[in-house]
Amino acid sequence: MDIIIRTAFNNQNWMGKCRNADKDPRLYKCQEKIVDVKFPNDGAFKTDKNGTCACLWCNESALCTEYRWVSDKSFEKANGKAFFVFPDTDNNLVLWGTSQVDHVEKGRNSYYLYLKEFKPLPEDNWVRDISAQDLFGTSWGRGTYRYLDEEQKNHLEYLIKNKSRYCSEKGT
Repeated sequence: MDIIIRTAFNNQNWMGKCRNADKDPRLYKCQEKIVDVKFPNDGAFKTDKNGTCACLWCNESALCTEYRWVSDKSFEKANGKAFFVFPDTDNNLVLWGTSQVDHVEKGRNSYYLYLKEFKPLPEDNWVRDISAQDLFGTSWGRGTYRYLDEEQKNHLEYLIKNKSRYCSEKGT
């Protein structure tokens, strides 16, 4: 099945630790420790002297370099297309990228969903204001991923296609 993965925002295009992490309001999930970001000594959100996130590890910082997502759930139905969203400051979802599922591996205490190499969409082509209620018929709740039925997948592809066309027509 196709899958949608809810990430936290990463201001380095999901290719490194966030910069100016204490000043970027889109990083509220990390700043408030809503997501599982490991900080030294199980401490609170921290940045180094340059404002770079001081976490020891986070999925988001390597998603577009290692092309994998980690979960304690098995990804047993994952195959096909993968869509990536993050909740914006208004809690609506922003679709920022797509890939294809490559394979799943079981680790010692986790499962790893490996993806085909991909880059985030240009920010002008991000699809904003997606409501989980409209997409799934319910709020997202807990967890970082959901499987998509054919109608949901087609709807997301339609949004991407039309957003790209709209941006191209505007000359961006």
